[in-house]
Amino acid sequence: MQYLGLAVLTGCFGLLLLFITLRLGWRLEWLLGWLKGCALLVLLALCGGLALLAWEFSRFQPIVDGARIATLDFRQLADKQHEVYLAPAMSSPLPLHGDLWELDVQVLRWRGLPHMLGLEDGYRLDRLRGRYLTLEQQQEMGSGLSHSLHGTPAWRDAWHWLDQLNLSWLYADAFTIRFMPIADGARFAVEIGVTGLSPVAMNTQALDAMKGLE
Repeated sequence: MQYLGLAVLTGCFGLLLLFITLRLGWRLEWLLGWLKGCALLVLLALCGGLALLAWEFSRFQPIVDGARIATLDFRQLADKQHEVYLAPAMSSPLPLHGDLWELDVQVLRWRGLPHMLGLEDGYRLDRLRGRYLTLEQQQEMGSGLSHSLHGTPAWRDAWHWLDQLNLSWLYADAFTIRFMPIADGARFAVEIGVTGLSPVAMNTQALDAMKGLE
């Protein structure tokens, strides 16, 4: 009986609120206006999202097999501390700590009808990292500095969201160069192909550093 009484009391309270709402001037026109306002807000949000997506797509470039997409020039500042000039992505040098460098590239791949229509896969330089040869140093010093090369936060990174959505006609892929040596005066180029990245030693310092790592 207790819970039946509570149910009746709650129901009566709800009916009282409904009566007050109707008496205060409920009109169908108000409901339609509210729904229209909500729809306009959704459309504005969609327009903003499409504008951000368009900006993100503009930062990608078509993959041309064998094309040189970056060069890295290293200059030593102290023991295991260097600065790297990364062209054409960055106009100023980036600090890098460690014995090795790694480069990540975001890739967009088209499938199905868009691919048949001729849309080309695209790439964008993503992240440059330094790391140490020994696990102890890596754990002690952390990432050895990691630099985003496009400046887009994860919450509006089109590549990140496409990676989560797993669409059938467009998906996010990634190319990576790992465990390349850092040396004072070394100059490396990075070439891209349909299957990945290729590092190229551009001077004797880079060649000697690669031989020392073997």
